Amino acid sequence: MLKKFIELCQTEKIFPVQKIVVAVSGGADSLALADLIYNSRQKFHLEFCIAHFEHGLRGQDSVDDANFVKDFAKSLGVDFFCESGNVKNFATENKISVETAARLLRYEFLAKVRKSLNFEAIVLAHHANDQAETVLLRLLRGSTSTGLSAMNFLTPSPYGLLIRPLLRFKKSELEKYCSTRGIVPRIDATNFETVATRNKIRLELLPALEKFNPAIVETLCRFAETSAAETDFINSEVEKIFPAIVKNNKILRDEFLKVPPALQREIVKKFIVQIVGSVKDFGFVHFENVRKVLTNNLAGVELPQNLRADLRRGKLSITENLKLK
Repeated sequence: MLKKFIELCQTEKIFPVQKIVVAVSGGADSLALADLIYNSRQKFHLEFCIAHFEHGLRGQDSVDDANFVKDFAKSLGVDFFCESGNVKNFATENKISVETAARLLRYEFLAKVRKSLNFEAIVLAHHANDQAETVLLRLLRGSTSTGLSAMNFLTPSPYGLLIRPLLRFKKSELEKYCSTRGIVPRIDATNFETVATRNKIRLELLPALEKFNPAIVETLCRFAETSAAETDFINSEVEKIFPAIVKNNKILRDEFLKVPPALQREIVKKFIVQIVGSVKDFGFVHFENVRKVLTNNLAGVELPQNLRADLRRGKLSITENLKLK
């Protein structure tokens, strides 16, 4: 497996940087990742540390996870960084799910470690099964084709460059690797609870789909990679034509109608980001409704966040929805 890992990293140019923070939870995935990086560090001239965020959601088990990862890092002779956080309080204060809160606090911690060391990237242990679950999750939530591109090997982010070298490795491969290397991972019992949607997908939906296609994980991952390539092309085309279609924070209908629907949807999405700041709370139906206002020359449509899109004299703008005041 080490050979496969090295060949993949070389082929996909996965390590364009050398100073990296490796996120390790104590599970098989991240332990395998850290061990693979340790054993290929000279090949890629890597300098790395191990970081662990103790989210406090499982009481003493969470503390034991942190101590376990600390000992693992010590066995490799690698610097270890850890921080604890109150995920439940953060979730309540920000009115978000515990799962989302845990992810946000974890990424903020990893970014803090990266910046303090002046390192260049954060390396995460997302694997093929995670990729397949993400595609299904987004599909169930009504994502557009560009949204189904899911995760990439290299992703620029507000936290720094995110590197995911394991996206072509199945979870079973990583578990087997740990077993072969004599690494005994920690078990997170919450991964087997069907409360979170992602867990339901992992424990119920994917196994059901495997009955129809035993290679469903590989199929979904291939779809995600293809979608990512197509998304990159669409986004590059949108960047070229956007300045001619959007002027003074308004979409010019005559120019908008000159481009195909696939580009129209992405122009609408980019326009909303420009005006609102993000597409949080917006989905395919909202992008499509705005597009139909433009293509069918309608008066306007209501949008989330107390907003509406209005078309006047061939120009579409997004403003506060005064009708809801």
